[in-house]
Amino acid sequence: MRENAMSFCAIDFETACYQRASACAVGLVKVKDGEILKTFYSLIKPPQGMDILPSFTRIHGISKYDVVDAPSFDRLWPTLQQFIGDDFLVAHNSSFDRSVLRYCLDHYGIECPTPQFDCTVQCARRAWPHLENHRLDTVSRFLGIELTHHEALSDSVACAKIYLRAHQQ
Repeated sequence: MRENAMSFCAIDFETACYQRASACAVGLVKVKDGEILKTFYSLIKPPQGMDILPSFTRIHGISKYDVVDAPSFDRLWPTLQQFIGDDFLVAHNSSFDRSVLRYCLDHYGIECPTPQFDCTVQCARRAWPHLENHRLDTVSRFLGIELTHHEALSDSVACAKIYLRAHQQ
């Protein structure tokens, strides 16, 4: 367990297509001393050539029309970086969100070390091994956490709550 596991930033990305640099939404949740302090959500205009596929719209509900006036990742990054600060990041299936962040930074040539991540899938497996699976919707349902699955802010709020509950076990 981390030195201060009760202070972190939960993150969730939605993507436009199979390319990891195609972030089209991000949700962030700032947690300090075990309390949710603030949240942040933004649509993101994916890079040219990484259009939102209809099959992805069916998953997260975001269409190409929704992101027309959204900021691109490089324009949004200073806001995200300020929100995250020095916190470590928490994500459900963190390898996905870590890779989206890394590919977006690399795509725009942004020099920045990838923050440290903890994974709530792994936390949930340790805390509640008896669950049928450890998907975000399954764990949220088990813990009574309200979730609009594949909506970046709702997913990141659920992730933050799962992380806190797992560390209270």
